[in-house]
Amino acid sequence: MGLLALAACRKSDAALAGLAPPPVLDHSVKADSVRAKDELFILASQRDPFDLARLADREGAAGLLDALEEGGVVGLTALAALPYADDAEVAYRRLGEVLRLLDPEKTEPVVQATRAIAEKPLRQAELLDPEGIKYCADALLALAKKDAPAAIRADAISALRRLRERGLVDPAEIPTDLDPA
Repeated sequence: MGLLALAACRKSDAALAGLAPPPVLDHSVKADSVRAKDELFILASQRDPFDLARLADREGAAGLLDALEEGGVVGLTALAALPYADDAEVAYRRLGEVLRLLDPEKTEPVVQATRAIAEKPLRQAELLDPEGIKYCADALLALAKKDAPAAIRADAISALRRLRERGLVDPAEIPTDLDPA
């Protein structure tokens, strides 16, 4: 039994080894990039929904994912704008990777962005990346079962409940220990 657990850990570590490192999502990290000096990124960094929506419209999910990799204020602004992008669900795979790589206590902005994307109204269209959504849902599920701060776990659980509506999460797997009695 112990050998199986060890093998599973090694397989998990090997799978994570092939992923790009996570961005440093800290306000104190100052980027010296074109985006850090871009007027719309600067405006959107104040978290006004109108400016976040304008940024998402201009960049799309792909541009925002590129900005996320810069980390710092630029990365955090990109995360806040992602839910406003029409194609936001294509970001699920990278968000799932970041969730798996970051220390659980540092995942709050990623979990919040993931939850906000999951809370968008369901579209009458085919899912853009069902495997990516499932990958992210699995990462959220793992985080929800960890010893992470309750607020982060609660956001992860809320996102999972929305993803359950798409048939991508088994409701029996979603933790209920934070539910009101």
